[in-house]
This record gives sequence, C-alpha cells and structure tokens, in this order.
Amino acid sequence: MSEQIIHKDSATGMPVGTVAVFLNLSAAAVALYTAGTDQYGSPRASWLCLGCGKRGYIARELGASRTEANDHAAECRAIPWPQADLV
Repeated sequence: MSEQIIHKDSATGMPVGTVAVFLNLSAAAVALYTAGTDQYGSPRASWLCLGCGKRGYIARELGASRTEANDHAAECRAIPWPQADLV
C-alpha cells in the first residue's frame, strides 16, 4: 500500500485543510484536516500529530476522526518539533 501524501501549508506548517488543532500535554499539535468526500458527498477527515508523527491512515467521517485526534492528543507525550526560522 502506498503512503498518503499530506500537503502542508508553508506559512503554518499544518496540513492543508486543517479544521481543528488539539494540543497534547507537551504542547505538540494534532491537526484534524479535511480529506475529501465519500461517494455520497459526506466530508471525510483525517489527523496528523506534529509531535510524534502518528496519523490516521484512513479518512473517516469528521466526528470519528475528531474523536481519534482528540484521543491521541490526550495520550501523546511528544514535544513539538523545533520550527525553522522563517525569514
């Protein structure tokens, strides 16, 4: 199975289409982002932890992905990656 490519916004470092951000206890962000629609036109979403790198591999309905992202933020203890100096 091929790896899903996640495009990031160059200004924020968040995935394109981010609709919510959860912070873990060490202040690393878990981004919830839109990932298209299903065959009925219902929105799908996935998540990416910007601390440890874990993510949702399957785009699910928004509510289910939001719950997964929030649960991961509650469990993850990764610290945020250092940001490159923006000039």
